[in-house]
Amino acid sequence: MSPTDLSLKNRLIASLPSTARGLLLEHSELVELSLHAVPTSPGESTKHAYFPIDCFVSVILPMDGAADMEIALVGNEGMFNTATVLGVKDSCFATRVQGAGRALKIHKDALRMRRAADSDLRNTLFRYIDVRACQLAQKAACMTHHTVEQRLARSLLMVRDRANSPELFITHESLALMLGVRRESVSQAANLFQKRGLISYGRGYVVLLEEESLKHSACACYQADLDVYARTLSPEPVMAYV
Repeated sequence: MSPTDLSLKNRLIASLPSTARGLLLEHSELVELSLHAVPTSPGESTKHAYFPIDCFVSVILPMDGAADMEIALVGNEGMFNTATVLGVKDSCFATRVQGAGRALKIHKDALRMRRAADSDLRNTLFRYIDVRACQLAQKAACMTHHTVEQRLARSLLMVRDRANSPELFITHESLALMLGVRRESVSQAANLFQKRGLISYGRGYVVLLEEESLKHSACACYQADLDVYARTLSPEPVMAYV
C-alpha cells in the first residue's frame, strides 16, 4: 500500500481535499513507532508532528513527586505534538507509544508553511486542537466524578477504537496511567469485569467479550468525546481562520 493510500487511514488527513492532502504528504515521512517508545519528551524542542496510521500514543503530563498523568489517547483520529501547529517551541508533554505501528511525521517548519498556505489544512488542525481541549476538560471532570470501573470501561473502549480490534495488547500499568490510579485499582476493576463476562484478560492482554455491555458500564464521557469530534470536525464549511 502506498503512502498516499495509507494516509487515508488517518481521519484528519483523509478529511482534506486531495490537493491539500497531496501537498502535505510531499513533506511527510512514514515512520514506525515501536511499543513504549517515547517520540517526544517535555522540555525538548518540538521538531515534528505525527499523524498516526495504525499506532496510538498516550500524551502524558509528568508530575513531580507523583505518578505521571495521561491527558489524551491519540490514534488515527488525530495527531500529536499539536504544539507544532501553534508555533510553541517546547512542549510540556511527553508521548508514549501504547500501540505500535506506523505514523506520518512532518517537520514543524514544513507544517507551518503548509498551514499558512492552505486554509483547509489550517481549519482542520485548529478545529482538532479545539476538540482536544474539549476532551481534556471532559477527562478532568471524569476523573473527579466517575468511578474507576466507569473510567476503565471508557479507556478500554477508547483503546479498542484506536486498535480497531477487541483484542488489546495493553498492560495494567498502562491502564493505570490512563486512569490516573494505582495498578491494584485497575486489577480490581478488571477482575470485576471478568467475573461479569465483559472481558477476559491475562498479562499484557485484554479481550473485550461483551462490547455493548461494556459501553453501558462506561461513563457518558466516552460518547461525549465521540460527539465533540464528530460535531467539531464535520465536513461542513466553516469560516477560515485568519
